[in-house]
Amino acid sequence: MTKFLLILQMCSGINGECTQPIQYQKLFNNYAECAIYGYSASVEYLGKTDFNMINEHKLHVRFWCKEGKDA
Repeated sequence: MTKFLLILQMCSGINGECTQPIQYQKLFNNYAECAIYGYSASVEYLGKTDFNMINEHKLHVRFWCKEGKDA
């Protein structure tokens, strides 16, 4: 059965640079579950970051869902 793995990455809106992607530990049964969960995981990830750093670097989180048999 195809599973989906959520991948998150913190990026700067100023220079476009991004951190190394991190893989969320949970596997999802379909793309919709992964994509919807990606938004709440992004809020959690960004919320753990210092607000001054977020403002200074215009940080945002990008995410995608990787498909694979075992993702």
